[in-house]
Amino acid sequence: MSTKVVMPQMGESVVEGKVAKWLVREGDRVETDQPIAEISTDKVDVEIPSPGAGTLTKIYVPEGETVSIGAELAVIGEGKEAEREAAKPPEVQRPPATTPGRPPETERPPTTAASARPAPPPTAPSPEKPAEKSDRDETKRDGGEIGRISPLVRKLAEEHRVDLSQVQGTGLGGRITKQDILRYVGEEETQPAEEQRAPASPAPARPSHEAAKPSAPLPAETLQFKEFKIPRYEPKEGDQVIPFSRLRKMIAEHMVYSKRTAPHVATVAEVDMAKVVRLRKEKKGSIKEQTGHELTYLPFLIAAAVQAIREHPTLNAAVVDDSLIIRKEIHMGIAVETEKGLMVPVIRRAHEMSLAGLSRAAAELAEKARRGTLSPDEITGGSFTISNPGREGNLFGTPIIFQPQVGILRMGEIVKRPVVIDVDGNESIAVRPMMYLALSYDHRVIDGATGNAFLHRVKEILEEGRFSM
Repeated sequence: MSTKVVMPQMGESVVEGKVAKWLVREGDRVETDQPIAEISTDKVDVEIPSPGAGTLTKIYVPEGETVSIGAELAVIGEGKEAEREAAKPPEVQRPPATTPGRPPETERPPTTAASARPAPPPTAPSPEKPAEKSDRDETKRDGGEIGRISPLVRKLAEEHRVDLSQVQGTGLGGRITKQDILRYVGEEETQPAEEQRAPASPAPARPSHEAAKPSAPLPAETLQFKEFKIPRYEPKEGDQVIPFSRLRKMIAEHMVYSKRTAPHVATVAEVDMAKVVRLRKEKKGSIKEQTGHELTYLPFLIAAAVQAIREHPTLNAAVVDDSLIIRKEIHMGIAVETEKGLMVPVIRRAHEMSLAGLSRAAAELAEKARRGTLSPDEITGGSFTISNPGREGNLFGTPIIFQPQVGILRMGEIVKRPVVIDVDGNESIAVRPMMYLALSYDHRVIDGATGNAFLHRVKEILEEGRFSM
């Protein structure tokens, strides 16, 4: 009896994984659920357990190789049957390797008698249309030279059926330019039909004291822009070259994809955090006893966002093809900075948690992210994200949406500032802990009124300071 070890499914968007390290060798005895290999994906590093007990008879995928989900990695078994199974070729699905920019070759159609015939000799150019000349071609005007004519000018003149001998050149040495042709055509089209049929007389020479009139602007359709290419920077002596890690590459690709796919709109609100600061000071002792973690400001913002999403469910949606799917459950992503890069673990069913539950979940996920022990299910399936870049001098910023979500909220630093407040109808200046909240939303599906209403509601909830502990 033999058991296959396959690359497991590790999250809804993960399609391949790399065998980072084998924890056992061929011929070693393994037990059920014993870790046998470390797998690295673009989202998380995990250990895979043995699906059964026996001897690891054959390893098909060596360390460092990337294969698709479901690919056979090794075989475990006992006796001759396991040896026969190990001798079979593995079912390893590797990503397709094609030459960049070159499509795979297809079967050529059979050669027929018609296709085998030699091609007819090229026909001579028609006498009605002379062959194209070089930019040194010259044209006669009334028996004299009118200057060199470029192929572009000659082609333009032929398209508009313009007699070059009737065009006054304004280029160097009287040379006819593209602008001269376009200007002549425009003047010709405005003339009566009788005047168009009559040969136009040469334009009188302009007196030397008269300033030359600017030529007509080019039509918009004639403007062409080439793709800009930045010059490549070559490292100098003393520069430090740091290759992108796999995670950094995935972050870069995701951010570029998000900015290219979703038209981002950013809106900012200023929030008076006085009541939240007071409530946190009162409850942080009891929350720490209850959860074992410090009470930060992040759970307050998560709770406010959850309540606002319930009132504005479009913010808890995803764009799929040409449809908008509004999710029933709120799975809140929280951006966490780690040594490897930015991770976004997800608090499942955040709408069912109290402030203490949100505090515990956020702290535990952040610790796992920094230790690198997040499971695939803990980093996928988020429906909205909150970014907290810390308390080191940031006023506000406009975050990039985490696809396929449609909104992301970013906290700024809480700073004490003098503000005007209303107390019983009387205005006064007071020092308050203020914070900027920045919302980025996908303008394909969320209009300005909805985005602003959501952010304003988050501000109201935080300033009211009423939370279920």
